[in-house]
Amino acid sequence: MLNRSDSGGWQRTSPVAIAIFVGRSAKSGYDRYGMWSQAVAAIGVTAFLLRNPQYTALILTAVLIIFLLVGGLRYWFFRFRIEEDRILIRQGVLNRTAVDLPFERIQGINVNRGPLERILGLVTVVIDTSGSLSAEGQLPAVSPGIAERLITRVAEHQGLAPDVPATPDTGPDEVPAEGLEGKARQLAGAGLRAPEERGEVLHRLANRELLKLGLAKPGASLFYLAALILVGRQVDVVVDGVVGTFESVSGAIAGPGVVGAATAVTALVLAFAVLLLATRVGSAIVRYHDFTLWREGRSYRSQSGLATRREVAVGVHKVQQIRVNQSVVYRWFGRYRLSAPTIGSSLDADEDDDDGADDAEVLRVPWADGALVERVRSGILRGEDERLAILPEDRAFRRVSRLYIRAAALRFIFVHVPLVVVALFFLAHFVSRSWRGGDLSSTDLLGRYVAIWADVSLIWVALSLLLAVPVGWLRWRARAYMHTDDGIASRFGLLGRTVEACLFRKAQGVTVKRSPLQRRHGLATLEVETACGDVTVPYIEHAAACRLRDYIIYRAESSQRRWH
Repeated sequence: MLNRSDSGGWQRTSPVAIAIFVGRSAKSGYDRYGMWSQAVAAIGVTAFLLRNPQYTALILTAVLIIFLLVGGLRYWFFRFRIEEDRILIRQGVLNRTAVDLPFERIQGINVNRGPLERILGLVTVVIDTSGSLSAEGQLPAVSPGIAERLITRVAEHQGLAPDVPATPDTGPDEVPAEGLEGKARQLAGAGLRAPEERGEVLHRLANRELLKLGLAKPGASLFYLAALILVGRQVDVVVDGVVGTFESVSGAIAGPGVVGAATAVTALVLAFAVLLLATRVGSAIVRYHDFTLWREGRSYRSQSGLATRREVAVGVHKVQQIRVNQSVVYRWFGRYRLSAPTIGSSLDADEDDDDGADDAEVLRVPWADGALVERVRSGILRGEDERLAILPEDRAFRRVSRLYIRAAALRFIFVHVPLVVVALFFLAHFVSRSWRGGDLSSTDLLGRYVAIWADVSLIWVALSLLLAVPVGWLRWRARAYMHTDDGIASRFGLLGRTVEACLFRKAQGVTVKRSPLQRRHGLATLEVETACGDVTVPYIEHAAACRLRDYIIYRAESSQRRWH
């Protein structure tokens, strides 16, 4: 389906790529704004269309035409060429971009398939390079033969031959015994053959596990509900619908009065909770359907997705940190969530926002038991540090100073309490406006507004003062660390537990910080920075932090292994 034969000249992708470019244009426009702006804009547009239904067809048609025009232009100006030692990509309409990717810079090639591509037998090739926050090169909607030829060329250029000596970063199993030709055949099928034919399958997610996974992560649905309340209250249709539902439920269940109102509120909250859980389960099924994790040489690969099959490949040498998370629900099920970010990726991003192929590759195992976590840890560390703990319940962790309780309690009071008070300010404004009635003057309305906000805020402040010390104590119980001769791990959390670990040779910088409280008691905070984040150990002895800092720097500078 290419305009030219596969001869190494400039080529265009299949016309099916127009649909992909349309989707990317819509996504890039949406991602220009933050979460609040996205939610407010989406709800605001919905409110406008509900108030003015006569414009719905006109607006939707105009938006569709614009997106099709933009997608068609981006398709027409997109060209690529595979040469002997590099791939060239030219793209852009107004801002022309030339991408020149030498084969030696390519760290991995992933093959993804959307619903339309699966029907037409096409693939999208995602080229991953080191030190880049996003994929530098993508070939949307090309034939599998193009993917095979590119993978083979990269394998040949990187010299995967038996006579290539093993370096400190490679093991004997990294040099293919069958030679360059066999390795090329193996790579040529990457993304096009079943995982069982490509390596050792480590884990598959069953359907019942997908159900548990959906129940385990509530996600950002509560945030969007709050945005819906703040913006949707301006829409008569929404307000009338909520009020009508409330009155119907209260009248049907318990009749008028306080009991009926309380019962109606409880029923509505339960209905929303059920809807929320159903949404999360559906999201987990779409994202992680048939999730498969396998090991292929010195790389870990995962494949998942219901409509769009996405494959992620992460080389062991590229992993900078390991994160293992166990929330309260995960803890109840006895499962963990594992992430292994590479150079340029981040652990601070929401783990459920990794659906786009533009994001830097991160190996994610959304649902794993302890045995699988230990197996992946052993494979990533490659025998460098078998004693480095990453399971939260490991007895090797030791807690930090008890003064951390005071710091956590003060942080809870002076950071979280003001944020909640501000949120209550807007909530009180909404409640007072909803109960204003027709006989209330502006002065009475303001008085009711201030009274509601003051009462609720005082209750929250009093409750926070009572909760500050227990919260600080829980955070101290979770705060612990351990280190070996080769790596360090830090544990933190409140009700759940999270462990972040890295090898010393991966360190990009080491910092010792001291707050006034820490200086008074001879304590400090140690931060070990890597190419994707940091591992922090607060409230340990200052002398110990300095010794550990010097030792980490020494190990990083003296290591003969590459950090990437």
